[in-house]
Amino acid sequence: MKIAILGAGAIGCYYGARLAEAGHEVYFILRSAWEAVKERGLSISSVDGDVRLERVHALRKPEECGPVDLVVVAWKTCCNDLFSKALPPLLHGGTRVLTLQNGMGNAELIGRVASAERVFMGLCFVCCMVREPGRIAHLEGGDIQFAPLLPTEEGLLGAQDLAELFSHAKIHTQAFKFTEQILWCKLTWNIPFNGLCLAHGGISVVDLFALPGEQERARGIIEEVCLTAKMRGYPTPEGIVDKQMYRTAHMGPFVPSSAVDYNLGRPVEYDAIWGEPLKRAHEVKAPVPLWEQLCRDIRARLQMD
Repeated sequence: MKIAILGAGAIGCYYGARLAEAGHEVYFILRSAWEAVKERGLSISSVDGDVRLERVHALRKPEECGPVDLVVVAWKTCCNDLFSKALPPLLHGGTRVLTLQNGMGNAELIGRVASAERVFMGLCFVCCMVREPGRIAHLEGGDIQFAPLLPTEEGLLGAQDLAELFSHAKIHTQAFKFTEQILWCKLTWNIPFNGLCLAHGGISVVDLFALPGEQERARGIIEEVCLTAKMRGYPTPEGIVDKQMYRTAHMGPFVPSSAVDYNLGRPVEYDAIWGEPLKRAHEVKAPVPLWEQLCRDIRARLQMD
């Protein structure tokens, strides 16, 4: 299969390397890391086994790649205004587009450019970091849950096809029919931990857990996200609150992606991770005072108000 990774940062490089290792023709569309990857290849240091790609199809623009069978969108949601320019050169009549991005609303935006029935969401439960250009550290997790933008039987079959594709690349996968069913699961981690580490100035989860009262605050936010999901008709798995607290406590000095972006002076994915989900919480009148305060803290940190 010919596959394009659009936005080859830590997440895109990790999953793209796994797909390349499985024998697929993978094209990495890069920006700042292009020269390093072109010259030195791509290395993944992984808890599930290292991957080394000596020769990489490293490109700077989608036009250099041409139409592919699958586009994997892995760039930050702050770049979503570029969909109308970046996607068309990669599409043919049967191209599927899979977004691995954080938060809500991304698949809907892609569906305005590509055929909505061929757009899918992939929720990644993974910790990856860029050590240096072309050098990725995979620290924990890696599972992906897939769902179609359009919740049809054909869409479910497409999600199952993607699950099978990634499972052959040593990724544990599941397929679901409804995108919102899987979105809330990941948001039970991203909203509290991405948010609190960002609100405190770009700290690690270890530093967060050392702050008085912040573990209890994080747990309360997770519970509010779970309540929202339940009120919207998509209850989260039983025990997810304890699971998220436990796995985060054992991540080590991991700095979540939004905190990294803040520290580097890059745009932060506020709307997709916090803004749009909070809007959906308000639609069902879910009581979420801790979550609302977190959003105020983040906006103050980012000087958005």
